[in-house]
Amino acid sequence: MATALLTIIHEGPGYVVIDKPAGIATEVNFTNDTVEARAQVQWKRPKSNKQPFVGIVHRLDRPVSGALLLARNKSTLVRLNQAFAEKQVAKVYLALTEHPLPAPAGRLQHFIARDPSGRRAVAATRPLPGAKSALLEYQLLQTRENGYLYEIKPITGRFHQIRVQLATAGAPIVGDATYGSQRFYLPQAICLHAHQLTFPAAAGGQETVTAPLPAWAEGLTNGE
Repeated sequence: MATALLTIIHEGPGYVVIDKPAGIATEVNFTNDTVEARAQVQWKRPKSNKQPFVGIVHRLDRPVSGALLLARNKSTLVRLNQAFAEKQVAKVYLALTEHPLPAPAGRLQHFIARDPSGRRAVAATRPLPGAKSALLEYQLLQTRENGYLYEIKPITGRFHQIRVQLATAGAPIVGDATYGSQRFYLPQAICLHAHQLTFPAAAGGQETVTAPLPAWAEGLTNGE
């Protein structure tokens, strides 16, 4: 059952952008607390028996926080799905890692596949059977006492891409025990945040939405 309201940070014709909290999944999963379950409760009209439409445009992993785009009707969902498919959407993440990446700024390129359990990704610098090419750009923003704060721009969108690529490069995300982190952050949460989302606006042009900074990234300005 849903236990809390979603925080809406931007609303447009047929869609909303929420600030997803870490610790909940995106899609309905049995009776678990999820973004979709909360939206169905939050958007239900009083005295109406009709289930509100909640369109899942893209996903954030359960332990990841930040900007998540939801469609309020089918035509908007189709339009936004097409924008994602045609790579008209740009994402900017923040990540706090235990160790530094090879250079202050650069690119990481790997081949990513799911392991036999389907719950983890594996990455290699050479092609693997069934693996897909994965590319991201990164830039060091700050070196802190508790880790290294990076801006991450994924060029591709693969399963657990940022998490496994950073870990494979020797810089696991703080709290991400699944990919080798030795440091705990919070239950069901890691230091990875979807900070900014840019997508085509219905009236033309681009819409950019910035999510509030998480506690572990405090000290940055939203424009940094």
